[in-house]
Amino acid sequence: MLHILGAGSIGLLWAARLQRAGFPVQLILRNAERLAAWQDHAGQLELTDTSQQQHVSLTLNAQLPENPEPIHFLLVTTKAFAAETAVRSIRHRLSPDAEVLLLQNGMGCQQAISRQLPQHRVYYASVTDGAWRPSAHQLIWAGHGQTLIGDPRQGPPPEWLTDWQAHGLTLDWHADIMAVLWRKLAVNCAINPLTVLLDCTNGELLQLAHGRMEELSQELQLLLSAFGIPISLDILRTQLDQVIRQTAANSSSMRQDIHAGRRTEIDFMLGFALRSADQLNLAVPALRKLHTELQTYLATHGLPLD
Repeated sequence: MLHILGAGSIGLLWAARLQRAGFPVQLILRNAERLAAWQDHAGQLELTDTSQQQHVSLTLNAQLPENPEPIHFLLVTTKAFAAETAVRSIRHRLSPDAEVLLLQNGMGCQQAISRQLPQHRVYYASVTDGAWRPSAHQLIWAGHGQTLIGDPRQGPPPEWLTDWQAHGLTLDWHADIMAVLWRKLAVNCAINPLTVLLDCTNGELLQLAHGRMEELSQELQLLLSAFGIPISLDILRTQLDQVIRQTAANSSSMRQDIHAGRRTEIDFMLGFALRSADQLNLAVPALRKLHTELQTYLATHGLPLD
């Protein structure tokens, strides 16, 4: 049994993908109210895969954190700001040999959860799929992305990864997952906040924010290099351009959160980048200005600043 902690867009997408591949899954919902609402719809999820032009109906089982069932494999798919508390709520259920896979945006919460679970093998993942929910029981898989999984302690690939791949799941192992997460952080820091401030899709940034993207790219390349992640400015620019073009029609996760009146992951993207720069006394005025603008925007809309 695979337990999935969090039933947002990514959690439901992974639950659907794993169940369709033949693996038993169990959602863990936050409270009794959410569980009752899920069960009122008989656990039904309507999944539309726009890339494959497929529509399927699935039934996903769900339970509460206090359920006594032992957890042998846990996928954590909550937002970054909720992940540490969510894991703490089910930590007592983890079997001694339980493994944990984290699928959060940004950085910071992964390290906190690893410290919380020193006796367990905790994997980090970079996920670039695009998914959104028109309603609680509908999921649109808007774009097939890349999933890279790795062990921050640089251990060998686990057996379950090969099993998942054999069942048709497109996943890849990366020996240096921290470098992957740093590069993804750079992309998120350059794209997500600007889509919020300009209220635009990812693709529109090419016309609306070329100058700012250039400034941000320069500072992000310096930041990554300072933390031992070798990447040239040209390569970072190319990666940013590729992501923007590949997800041109997408609304960034941060922009989706703003439109839904939800808390954003700013503290695990720009906040983490700025704290990291401060550790090395690295001047990043463009990133700092962007962070200030975004906080002002959030305050104006009555949303949390972290």
